[in-house]
Amino acid sequence: MQELSVEILLAAYNGEAFVREQIESILAQTDASWHLTVSDDGSQDGTAAILDAYAARYPQKIRRVRAGRRFGCARDHFFWLMRQCDADYIAFSDQDDVFYPHKMETLMRAMRDAQARLGEQTPILVFSDQTVTDARLETIAPSLMRYQKQDVARFDYRGILMQNVVTGGAMMINRALSELAGRCAAPSETIMHDWWLAAVAARFGEIVYIDEPLCAYRQHGDNSVGAKDVGSMAYVLRMLGQLRAVRGALVRKKAQARVFRQTYADRLREEDLRFLDGFVRGHSGPAFYLRHRALIHGGFRLAGMMLLG
Repeated sequence: MQELSVEILLAAYNGEAFVREQIESILAQTDASWHLTVSDDGSQDGTAAILDAYAARYPQKIRRVRAGRRFGCARDHFFWLMRQCDADYIAFSDQDDVFYPHKMETLMRAMRDAQARLGEQTPILVFSDQTVTDARLETIAPSLMRYQKQDVARFDYRGILMQNVVTGGAMMINRALSELAGRCAAPSETIMHDWWLAAVAARFGEIVYIDEPLCAYRQHGDNSVGAKDVGSMAYVLRMLGQLRAVRGALVRKKAQARVFRQTYADRLREEDLRFLDGFVRGHSGPAFYLRHRALIHGGFRLAGMMLLG
Protein backbone atom coordinates (compact mmCIF):
# COMPACT_ATOMS: atom_id res chain seq x y z
CA MET A 1 0.00 0.00 0.00
CA GLN A 2 1.30 3.44 -0.90
CA GLU A 3 2.33 5.41 2.18
CA LEU A 4 0.36 8.63 2.49
CA SER A 5 1.99 11.84 3.69
CA VAL A 6 0.73 13.58 6.83
CA GLU A 7 1.65 17.17 7.65
CA ILE A 8 1.02 18.89 10.99
CA LEU A 9 0.88 22.68 10.74
CA LEU A 10 1.86 24.73 13.80
CA ALA A 11 1.31 28.51 13.76
CA ALA A 12 3.03 30.25 16.68
CA TYR A 13 3.06 33.71 18.20
CA ASN A 14 4.57 34.65 21.59
CA GLY A 15 4.24 31.06 22.71
CA GLU A 16 7.53 30.39 24.46
CA ALA A 17 5.76 29.36 27.69
CA PHE A 18 4.06 26.38 26.07
CA VAL A 19 5.36 25.61 22.56
CA ARG A 20 8.20 23.32 23.69
CA GLU A 21 5.73 21.08 25.52
CA GLN A 22 3.49 20.93 22.46
CA ILE A 23 6.32 20.01 20.10
CA GLU A 24 7.55 17.36 22.54
CA SER A 25 4.05 15.86 22.63
CA ILE A 26 4.10 15.62 18.82
CA LEU A 27 7.52 13.98 18.87
CA ALA A 28 6.11 11.42 21.35
CA GLN A 29 3.31 10.24 19.03
CA THR A 30 2.82 6.48 18.67
CA ASP A 31 2.38 6.97 14.91
CA ALA A 32 5.61 8.48 13.58
CA SER A 33 4.49 8.90 9.94
CA TRP A 34 3.87 12.64 10.41
CA HIS A 35 5.96 15.63 9.38
CA LEU A 36 5.71 18.99 11.20
CA THR A 37 5.83 22.45 9.62
CA VAL A 38 6.31 25.33 12.07
CA SER A 39 5.94 29.07 11.50
CA ASP A 40 6.24 32.14 13.73
CA ASP A 41 4.25 35.34 13.28
CA GLY A 42 6.84 37.83 14.48
CA SER A 43 6.96 36.84 18.15
CA GLN A 44 8.55 39.24 20.59
CA ASP A 45 9.61 36.53 23.02
CA GLY A 46 11.77 33.44 22.46
CA THR A 47 9.31 31.50 20.31
CA ALA A 48 11.17 31.91 17.01
CA ALA A 49 14.43 30.69 18.56
CA ILE A 50 12.67 27.65 20.00
CA LEU A 51 11.23 26.74 16.59
CA ASP A 52 14.63 27.23 14.95
CA ALA A 53 16.27 24.94 17.51
CA TYR A 54 13.76 22.13 17.03
CA ALA A 55 13.98 22.35 13.23
CA ALA A 56 17.79 22.16 13.45
CA ARG A 57 17.65 19.22 15.87
CA TYR A 58 15.06 17.21 13.89
CA PRO A 59 15.62 18.19 10.22
CA GLN A 60 13.92 15.03 8.92
CA LYS A 61 10.75 15.64 10.94
CA ILE A 62 10.42 19.42 11.37
CA ARG A 63 10.46 22.14 8.71
CA ARG A 64 10.77 25.81 9.62
CA VAL A 65 9.04 28.17 7.17
CA ARG A 66 9.00 31.97 7.05
CA ALA A 67 6.38 34.11 5.36
CA GLY A 68 8.42 37.29 5.42
CA ARG A 69 5.47 39.28 6.73
CA ARG A 70 3.15 39.55 9.71
CA PHE A 71 -0.29 37.98 9.67
CA GLY A 72 -1.64 39.34 12.92
CA CYS A 73 -4.12 36.51 13.48
CA ALA A 74 -4.18 32.71 13.58
CA ARG A 75 -6.75 32.54 10.76
CA ASP A 76 -4.53 34.17 8.14
CA HIS A 77 -1.45 32.36 9.43
CA PHE A 78 -3.09 28.94 9.04
CA PHE A 79 -4.57 29.77 5.62
CA TRP A 80 -1.04 30.65 4.48
CA LEU A 81 0.42 27.47 5.99
CA MET A 82 -2.17 25.37 4.16
CA ARG A 83 -0.94 26.84 0.88
CA GLN A 84 2.63 25.75 1.74
CA CYS A 85 1.53 22.14 2.19
CA ASP A 86 0.89 19.47 -0.44
CA ALA A 87 0.49 16.47 1.90
CA ASP A 88 -2.28 13.91 1.50
CA TYR A 89 -3.55 14.73 5.00
CA ILE A 90 -3.17 17.87 7.09
CA ALA A 91 -3.51 18.21 10.87
CA PHE A 92 -3.38 21.45 12.81
CA SER A 93 -1.61 22.32 16.03
CA ASP A 94 -2.09 25.25 18.36
CA GLN A 95 1.09 26.28 20.14
CA ASP A 96 -0.31 25.83 23.64
CA ASP A 97 -2.10 22.47 23.47
CA VAL A 98 -0.67 19.04 24.25
CA PHE A 99 -1.32 16.03 22.01
CA TYR A 100 -1.97 12.73 23.75
CA PRO A 101 0.42 10.02 22.46
CA HIS A 102 -2.16 8.19 20.31
CA LYS A 103 -3.75 11.30 18.77
CA MET A 104 -2.22 11.10 15.30
CA GLU A 105 -2.67 7.34 15.15
CA THR A 106 -6.37 7.66 16.02
CA LEU A 107 -7.03 10.50 13.59
CA MET A 108 -5.22 8.67 10.80
CA ARG A 109 -7.21 5.50 11.36
CA ALA A 110 -10.49 7.40 11.22
CA MET A 111 -9.39 9.33 8.13
CA ARG A 112 -8.28 6.20 6.26
CA ASP A 113 -11.55 4.45 7.10
CA ALA A 114 -13.61 7.44 5.92
CA GLN A 115 -11.62 7.84 2.72
CA ALA A 116 -11.85 4.11 1.95
CA ARG A 117 -15.63 4.37 2.33
CA LEU A 118 -16.17 7.69 0.52
CA GLY A 119 -13.26 7.92 -1.91
CA GLU A 120 -10.22 10.18 -1.92
CA GLN A 121 -12.01 12.84 -3.97
CA THR A 122 -14.53 13.42 -1.18
CA PRO A 123 -13.66 16.33 1.14
CA ILE A 124 -13.28 14.83 4.63
CA LEU A 125 -12.67 16.38 8.05
CA VAL A 126 -12.00 14.23 11.12
CA PHE A 127 -11.92 15.75 14.60
CA SER A 128 -11.99 14.64 18.20
CA ASP A 129 -13.08 15.78 21.60
CA GLN A 130 -10.53 17.49 23.87
CA THR A 131 -9.84 17.79 27.57
CA VAL A 132 -10.23 21.36 28.83
CA THR A 133 -7.33 22.19 31.16
CA ASP A 134 -5.83 25.16 32.92
CA ALA A 135 -2.33 26.51 32.21
CA ARG A 136 -0.77 23.77 34.37
CA LEU A 137 -2.74 21.06 32.50
CA GLU A 138 -5.06 20.46 35.45
CA THR A 139 -8.44 19.31 34.16
CA ILE A 140 -11.23 21.89 34.07
CA ALA A 141 -13.62 19.65 32.12
CA PRO A 142 -12.98 16.13 30.75
CA SER A 143 -14.90 16.91 27.54
CA LEU A 144 -14.82 20.19 25.60
CA MET A 145 -17.86 19.15 23.55
CA ARG A 146 -19.98 18.52 26.65
CA TYR A 147 -18.57 21.58 28.43
CA GLN A 148 -19.71 23.76 25.54
CA LYS A 149 -22.88 21.69 25.01
CA GLN A 150 -22.05 21.12 21.35
CA ASP A 151 -24.41 19.11 19.17
CA VAL A 152 -22.55 16.39 17.26
CA ALA A 153 -25.56 14.27 16.31
CA ARG A 154 -25.28 15.58 12.75
CA PHE A 155 -23.20 18.10 10.85
CA ASP A 156 -25.22 20.40 8.62
CA TYR A 157 -23.26 23.19 6.98
CA ARG A 158 -26.09 25.63 7.62
CA GLY A 159 -25.90 24.98 11.36
CA ILE A 160 -22.12 25.25 11.27
CA LEU A 161 -22.27 28.62 9.51
CA MET A 162 -24.41 29.79 12.43
CA GLN A 163 -22.30 28.11 15.14
CA ASN A 164 -19.00 26.26 14.73
CA VAL A 165 -18.43 22.97 16.59
CA VAL A 166 -14.97 22.06 15.24
CA THR A 167 -11.77 23.17 17.00
CA GLY A 168 -8.75 23.50 14.71
CA GLY A 169 -6.25 21.84 17.03
CA ALA A 170 -8.42 18.72 17.17
CA MET A 171 -8.89 18.13 13.43
CA MET A 172 -7.35 16.52 10.37
CA ILE A 173 -8.39 17.11 6.76
CA ASN A 174 -7.67 15.34 3.49
CA ARG A 175 -6.23 16.80 0.29
CA ALA A 176 -9.66 17.09 -1.37
CA LEU A 177 -10.94 19.33 1.43
CA SER A 178 -7.76 21.41 1.50
CA GLU A 179 -8.05 22.13 -2.22
CA LEU A 180 -11.77 22.88 -2.18
CA ALA A 181 -11.61 25.08 0.93
CA GLY A 182 -8.55 26.79 -0.54
CA ARG A 183 -10.79 28.27 -3.24
CA CYS A 184 -12.14 30.69 -0.60
CA ALA A 185 -12.88 33.95 -2.38
CA ALA A 186 -12.03 36.16 0.63
CA PRO A 187 -10.18 34.44 3.51
CA SER A 188 -9.97 37.73 5.42
CA GLU A 189 -13.78 37.76 5.69
CA THR A 190 -13.96 34.30 7.23
CA ILE A 191 -13.96 33.99 11.01
CA MET A 192 -11.45 31.16 11.51
CA HIS A 193 -9.81 28.56 9.28
CA ASP A 194 -11.38 25.69 11.23
CA TRP A 195 -14.86 27.21 10.93
CA TRP A 196 -14.47 27.57 7.17
CA LEU A 197 -13.09 24.05 6.73
CA ALA A 198 -15.94 22.59 8.78
CA ALA A 199 -18.61 24.35 6.71
CA VAL A 200 -17.04 23.23 3.43
CA ALA A 201 -16.66 19.62 4.63
CA ALA A 202 -20.23 19.48 5.94
CA ARG A 203 -21.71 20.74 2.66
CA PHE A 204 -19.55 18.97 0.08
CA GLY A 205 -18.15 15.97 1.92
CA GLU A 206 -18.28 14.52 5.40
CA ILE A 207 -17.28 15.33 8.99
CA VAL A 208 -16.30 12.42 11.24
CA TYR A 209 -16.36 12.98 15.00
CA ILE A 210 -14.29 10.87 17.42
CA ASP A 211 -15.94 10.93 20.84
CA GLU A 212 -12.68 10.73 22.75
CA PRO A 213 -10.38 13.51 24.01
CA LEU A 214 -7.12 13.26 22.04
CA CYS A 215 -5.39 16.37 23.36
CA ALA A 216 -5.36 18.87 26.20
CA TYR A 217 -6.99 22.18 25.26
CA ARG A 218 -5.08 24.53 27.53
CA GLN A 219 -6.79 27.67 28.86
CA HIS A 220 -4.45 30.40 30.05
CA GLY A 221 -6.06 33.77 29.40
CA ASP A 222 -4.41 34.48 26.04
CA ASN A 223 -6.19 31.87 23.89
CA SER A 224 -7.26 33.00 20.43
CA VAL A 225 -10.73 31.53 21.04
CA GLY A 226 -10.87 29.42 24.19
CA ALA A 227 -13.43 27.17 25.83
CA LYS A 228 -16.70 28.56 27.20
CA ASP A 229 -19.08 27.05 29.75
CA VAL A 230 -22.14 28.08 27.76
CA GLY A 231 -24.53 26.43 30.22
CA SER A 232 -23.44 28.56 33.16
CA MET A 233 -25.48 31.50 34.42
CA ALA A 234 -22.28 33.58 34.43
CA TYR A 235 -21.89 33.04 30.67
CA VAL A 236 -25.52 33.93 29.97
CA LEU A 237 -25.32 37.09 32.08
CA ARG A 238 -22.05 38.09 30.42
CA MET A 239 -23.61 37.73 26.97
CA LEU A 240 -26.67 39.73 28.04
CA GLY A 241 -24.31 42.49 29.10
CA GLN A 242 -22.48 42.41 25.79
CA LEU A 243 -25.29 42.51 23.25
CA ARG A 244 -23.32 44.79 20.96
CA ALA A 245 -20.49 42.23 20.84
CA VAL A 246 -23.00 39.41 20.26
CA ARG A 247 -24.51 41.37 17.37
CA GLY A 248 -21.01 41.96 16.00
CA ALA A 249 -20.30 38.22 16.09
CA LEU A 250 -23.51 37.57 14.16
CA VAL A 251 -22.53 40.16 11.55
CA ARG A 252 -19.23 38.32 11.07
CA LYS A 253 -21.09 35.02 10.65
CA LYS A 254 -23.23 36.60 7.95
CA ALA A 255 -20.14 37.95 6.19
CA GLN A 256 -18.56 34.49 6.24
CA ALA A 257 -21.75 32.95 4.84
CA ARG A 258 -21.71 35.58 2.08
CA VAL A 259 -18.19 34.49 1.13
CA PHE A 260 -19.35 30.86 1.18
CA ARG A 261 -22.12 31.70 -1.29
CA GLN A 262 -19.77 33.69 -3.49
CA THR A 263 -17.11 30.97 -3.52
CA TYR A 264 -19.35 27.98 -4.24
CA ALA A 265 -22.31 29.51 -6.09
CA ASP A 266 -21.75 27.17 -9.05
CA ARG A 267 -21.98 24.08 -6.80
CA LEU A 268 -24.94 25.04 -4.62
CA ARG A 269 -28.53 23.85 -4.94
CA GLU A 270 -31.50 26.17 -5.06
CA GLU A 271 -32.37 25.35 -1.45
CA ASP A 272 -28.82 26.26 -0.41
CA LEU A 273 -29.09 29.62 -2.13
CA ARG A 274 -32.44 30.31 -0.44
CA PHE A 275 -30.93 29.64 2.98
CA LEU A 276 -27.80 31.67 2.33
CA ASP A 277 -29.68 34.60 0.84
CA GLY A 278 -31.94 34.64 3.90
CA PHE A 279 -29.07 34.36 6.38
CA VAL A 280 -26.77 37.00 4.90
CA ARG A 281 -29.41 39.74 5.03
CA GLY A 282 -28.67 42.58 7.44
CA HIS A 283 -31.62 41.37 9.53
CA SER A 284 -32.91 37.90 8.68
CA GLY A 285 -35.91 38.22 11.00
CA PRO A 286 -37.38 35.91 13.67
CA ALA A 287 -39.32 33.84 11.11
CA PHE A 288 -36.07 32.84 9.38
CA TYR A 289 -34.50 31.50 12.56
CA LEU A 290 -37.69 29.76 13.67
CA ARG A 291 -37.88 28.08 10.28
CA HIS A 292 -34.36 26.73 10.84
CA ARG A 293 -34.81 26.03 14.53
CA ALA A 294 -33.52 22.45 14.17
CA LEU A 295 -30.13 23.79 13.07
CA ILE A 296 -29.66 26.11 16.07
CA HIS A 297 -28.50 24.37 19.23
CA GLY A 298 -29.76 25.98 22.43
CA GLY A 299 -32.73 28.18 23.28
CA PHE A 300 -30.54 31.09 24.41
CA ARG A 301 -28.71 31.14 21.06
CA LEU A 302 -32.00 30.95 19.15
CA ALA A 303 -33.46 33.85 21.14
CA GLY A 304 -30.34 35.93 20.56
CA MET A 305 -30.40 35.36 16.83
CA MET A 306 -34.08 36.16 16.60
CA LEU A 307 -33.55 39.39 18.56
CA LEU A 308 -30.31 40.58 17.00
CA GLY A 309 -30.05 39.07 13.57
